[in-house]
Amino acid sequence: MKFISSTNDIRKYLGLKSKKNIKFTNISIDTRTIKKDSLFIALKGENFNGNKFIEKAFSSGAIAVLCSDKSYINKNNAIYVPSVRKALSKISSKIASDFKGKKILITGSNGKTSTTNIISKSLPKCSSTIKNFNNEIGLPISIMSSKKDSKYMVLEAGAAKKGDIKYLSKIVKPDIGIITNIGNSHLEKLINIEGVFKVKSELIKNIRKGGTLIVPNDMNYLQRWKNMAKGIKVIPVPKKFIAKNEKISKNKKVMTFDIINSCSGDKKSKAISISSSLLGKHNVQNILVCHTCLNVLGESNSKMLKSLKNISSSISRQRILSWRNKSTLIDDTYNANPESVKRSIDVLSEFSGRKIFIFGDMFELGRFRKKLHVDIGSYAKISKIDILITFGELSKFASSGFQKKSYNFYYEEQLKEFIANFIKKNDIVLIKGSRGMKMERFI
Repeated sequence: MKFISSTNDIRKYLGLKSKKNIKFTNISIDTRTIKKDSLFIALKGENFNGNKFIEKAFSSGAIAVLCSDKSYINKNNAIYVPSVRKALSKISSKIASDFKGKKILITGSNGKTSTTNIISKSLPKCSSTIKNFNNEIGLPISIMSSKKDSKYMVLEAGAAKKGDIKYLSKIVKPDIGIITNIGNSHLEKLINIEGVFKVKSELIKNIRKGGTLIVPNDMNYLQRWKNMAKGIKVIPVPKKFIAKNEKISKNKKVMTFDIINSCSGDKKSKAISISSSLLGKHNVQNILVCHTCLNVLGESNSKMLKSLKNISSSISRQRILSWRNKSTLIDDTYNANPESVKRSIDVLSEFSGRKIFIFGDMFELGRFRKKLHVDIGSYAKISKIDILITFGELSKFASSGFQKKSYNFYYEEQLKEFIANFIKKNDIVLIKGSRGMKMERFI
């Protein structure tokens, strides 16, 4: 049973009097995706007002609403609160406090969703982040949708500005905090890499005393994390557990490697053999983080090993597909920042055949935006990518770093026509760009 499945569940966590109890099957914040018997959460922000869509929500199948519209204050199928955002924070904080199991909270510039998925699929009786609900609205909804009898709660926290991780981690107060990495993301508001480090590190103060912080073994930040983590155990990855014998199958669909306990004095200590459809060194790191987390929790690797064999590569947002004219496509169109682009280029570079990178603009990079696009072109060059195709006003700067044959496009139809005529049999094509570029339109 979920923590929140009826209107009186919500009233209980808000300290409100019980009224007619209405049970709902799921929670929605968008009238376009409402299912029958849903709770509609009417959010209000600077540029939108969900209260205006309450009646549409009801006509679409909603059975109850949480809102800040006073005209619904006395209606049985509505719960009125002065602020829906504050109500979500209060409800989810109390649920997290009441939760009897262990809580794991994951943040970082890249790899959050993949790591969250790998860990949640490797743990027994686990509630986890819904899709990529990782902000001040999504994380509370994920907590509200978790099950009472879960042994673990695995959650993802995203940040776009200072204070975001502090706010989210204060709600969760995790037993284990994980920072996947520090990279150039959301620089418009975080200014520089130091700003990214500081916002991701906000997690540390809200880890429970006696808890654990798992971080990358990065000499730029490791000692600083240790200095911040008073009363918390800090485990760098890789350190105790390392990856050896990394290989990719001939068809480039399976990655294998061994996890070895580097601290074991027994030379015959058994290695853990990993086989996964998740490709790239970044996924080696993600899997090492998962293994380390399981070790801290005292859980077996058996579920992880089984899930990694069957897990969809889409959790890392790198789908490898057969594409036009018998080419191969690496679909990584979901989003992009400089580090995630480089990781995708690493995957592309492992393939044989003509390697083509279709690159859309990266957003939210502030004053470094031109330089960071040039850097991607340089990285593609040293990674021996054959052809660079750019789409947008910023990605064109990658061409100066690439210094080889490249093609620049600004109009959708022109690029689509070019792709149709240019892509040949045995080509390997990577498509990646920021969410706002909607690069999936070219697939």
